[in-house]
Amino acid sequence: MANTSPCTPPSKSHPRLPPDTVPVQRFASSSEYRSGDLSLGRKAVLKDVEKYFQVPFANLIHSLFGSLPSNVAQIRQNLVEDGILNFDSDGFQVAPDQSNLSESNTFQPLVDIASKIFSRTPDSKFSFVSTPSTTPQSERRDTARPDCCVVRKDLAADGIHWFDVAVPVEFKKSARLRSQKDNEQKIVWNLHSIMREDPLRRFALGITIENTSLRLWCSSRAFLAASDPVDFLTSIDDVISLFHRIGNADEVQLGWDPTVERFYKDNKVQYAFKIGGQIFRTTSLLASYGADAIISRGTRVWEATDATGNVVVIKDSWRDEDRDAEGLIQAKIFADIRNKLGPEEETKARKYFLQVLLYEDVCVSGEIDKTLGLREEGGSRWIQLPTEPMLSERRHLSSSGHIPDSDPLPTGRTRFHRFPHNRKVHARTVFREVGVPLANLTLLADCLACLSDSQKALYYMHRVGWVHRDFSVTNVLWVEKDGQGVGKLTDLEYAKRVDSTTSHEVRTGTMHFMAVEVEVQHYAFLPKHNTSGEMVPFRMNYLHDIESQWWAAMWMLLYHAADPASPNHDITAQLTCLRQAFPPSNYRQTRLLFFQHPASFQAFRVLSAAYRDACSPIVSLAFHIQECHLKAEKDYPEIRVDENLLVDVHKHASDAYSGSLEKISRSGIALTPLTKKRCSSSLSSEPENKRAKYA
Repeated sequence: MANTSPCTPPSKSHPRLPPDTVPVQRFASSSEYRSGDLSLGRKAVLKDVEKYFQVPFANLIHSLFGSLPSNVAQIRQNLVEDGILNFDSDGFQVAPDQSNLSESNTFQPLVDIASKIFSRTPDSKFSFVSTPSTTPQSERRDTARPDCCVVRKDLAADGIHWFDVAVPVEFKKSARLRSQKDNEQKIVWNLHSIMREDPLRRFALGITIENTSLRLWCSSRAFLAASDPVDFLTSIDDVISLFHRIGNADEVQLGWDPTVERFYKDNKVQYAFKIGGQIFRTTSLLASYGADAIISRGTRVWEATDATGNVVVIKDSWRDEDRDAEGLIQAKIFADIRNKLGPEEETKARKYFLQVLLYEDVCVSGEIDKTLGLREEGGSRWIQLPTEPMLSERRHLSSSGHIPDSDPLPTGRTRFHRFPHNRKVHARTVFREVGVPLANLTLLADCLACLSDSQKALYYMHRVGWVHRDFSVTNVLWVEKDGQGVGKLTDLEYAKRVDSTTSHEVRTGTMHFMAVEVEVQHYAFLPKHNTSGEMVPFRMNYLHDIESQWWAAMWMLLYHAADPASPNHDITAQLTCLRQAFPPSNYRQTRLLFFQHPASFQAFRVLSAAYRDACSPIVSLAFHIQECHLKAEKDYPEIRVDENLLVDVHKHASDAYSGSLEKISRSGIALTPLTKKRCSSSLSSEPENKRAKYA
């Protein structure tokens, strides 16, 4: 059997393993962002981006478009001859901040310059239009209105959609700090709208202008960049060059993905992906919440069909450049199982993992598609974004596949450290099977079977020295075939060998299901009288995976109630317990208390009577996981999960899930979200003349 002892060496004579990857919270996953309130949504987006990378104007232009055009002087002369470029006697007799005209009229001369450059560009696919009163159409009911836009010429008959916007432009007559910050917030939201609306966008560009200062923006899945400001009066050649580059660019240069095509079927947007030389056509969107945050993996998942009609799942995402592809990670895990446990065990193990059909890194123009590579060099610096939105507008629509929760948007700054950007690689994975996430299952027996099977998957990983590191209710699926169901573990992007010497910059954490030690990034179960005085880097081990699964199980039990409701079920008490176990991010310390003392939070009593006794072993599993943490950390600074401890904790986990399943397997207990139960209960108690308000 494999050595299953992730150990921090006790002596300084041994090389220490590097600290584990620090988790970072995504505010675009918060309930406030999903509420639809645009002001709260903007706040979440700004908190996620947090800062932008400011670089010299020429550097950003060169990174995006290559060397400068040689005919800038000729273009300038043509604009002068056409009467368009004449700042001394025409539209800019005074600087914009001294103008008495409206913003749109004040900046019309600059709009005319850009429009003329675009019109003189042979075969340009784009036009420069003023849009101060136009809201681009959106699948998500977005109300943002850029002042100007570079848009595709082949617009649909119903007008501009975010799909069509190549470069949004925001301008202000004033150069005061408030105007600059307002423009920054608006352009970030515009770029966010493009990236979340359009699966075809690999990156997006934007322009802001305050008085005469112009900045170019670039948003990718790795970072947000902005150029140093240039004065469009004194550096007109830079501005001419910028608009000339954009006007001459093709869709790929402006961020569109040539390996995907959009089409409409039954009045719904669908996509055709070219992967591994095959064409896959989507039939439904399964999850898009991973694309809500600009700086993220940008994960979207679709159900699709291949050329012969076979149903598959397509996952499109961006991974850190120094991480392996998910398909490769799975292949390595299976290889380790085969080599260490034997081919028969590998065959058994495959049953509990979602099967990868194929995977590849996306190629664009003959090269692997990666985010822009900008270096921290002379003149570049990171600048903090304002996080308090200045505008509040009507609601936007939430994305698909979110985990329901009681988590409002945290106040203040996130306490997790965010490192400078790391380049990301655009990747796609095709899975053979379509499943239902644990979060969406409606039969208790299916939920418990899913947990039981995923525990088997974790056990196979742990036996050969791998940790999953991101277990959640969306990362384990219930797959049915020929009337039989099985739980399958997926989302292996963050999985790694427990003794790996690599440490990545940053990763997104599924906060609700994160082991409490992983969240706080230190060992919490040390001996009471630890006197070593030695600090060791925190690293995840097998116990943290088991604890994450326990949190997922508790969410499943506390978030739902039996349907029909059990007599005298106190929904309010259960909802209170749910909020204590899965609290807002600025009250996360209650998670540790809940984990250590679930009984004191009434976790045994608040569950529906229909399954309270049957599932009590799952609640009690917390005590045994704590005991295992204590045993693993008793010889600190050496942290050891040896083979006996690993077998022991998995046996208790297996007994808890399979034992509970055995007790209710034939009960047919259905589950419904607790919030719906509370709403239904409130309605049933309302007088008849008040119920109409809820209709």
